Amino acid sequence: MIETLPASPQAAQEIEHRALRAHSSDLSIVLSVPVQADARRISQALTMPEYLEAWMSMPNQQKESAVVAASHDNGYRVDHFLSGRVVASLTGSFLFCHQRKMRLLWRTVRSADSSESVVDFRVRGNFASSVLELRHTAFASVHDFLWHKQLWYVSLDKLTALLCTGTAY
Repeated sequence: MIETLPASPQAAQEIEHRALRAHSSDLSIVLSVPVQADARRISQALTMPEYLEAWMSMPNQQKESAVVAASHDNGYRVDHFLSGRVVASLTGSFLFCHQRKMRLLWRTVRSADSSESVVDFRVRGNFASSVLELRHTAFASVHDFLWHKQLWYVSLDKLTALLCTGTAY
C-alpha cells in the first residue's frame, strides 16, 4: 500500500484531528520518564507550588509569560499569566496522595473553555534512579487531549532536567 503525505502541515493536523475524533472515548496520555532523583524528591516536585512553578510549562507559553502556583483546597492551582492577565488555570485536587502514587481530579480553564479529567502519577525505583509514570485520562474533547499532550511533553522534560541538576529554571 502506498501512503501519500498531506499537502500542508494544516492538512496533516486536520487528518490527525479526524482520526482522534473517531476514537475520542479512549484518548489518554501515557508517559514514562527516567528521573535522576529519589521518590521523596519527585513527590515534592509534583506537589509543592515552588517546584510546580519551576517545571510546569503551558502550551504556547511565551518568554514574557509566567506560571504561578499556589496551594488550593486539597491540592494546588497553577495560573498561566500573559501580559498581566490569566490565560489558563489548572487545579489539581488530590483524590489520594502517597509518596509513590497520586491521583488528581484535574480541572482546566482556558478562555471560555473548561473541563475536568483525571491525572495519575506513579514513581517506580529507588534512590537516585527512578521512573515517573503519568497517565492522564477522561478528556472532554480532542482539543483538550492535544493541549494536555503538549503540556505534559514539555513540562516533564523540564521536570527531569530540574531534578537532574537540582536547580530551578
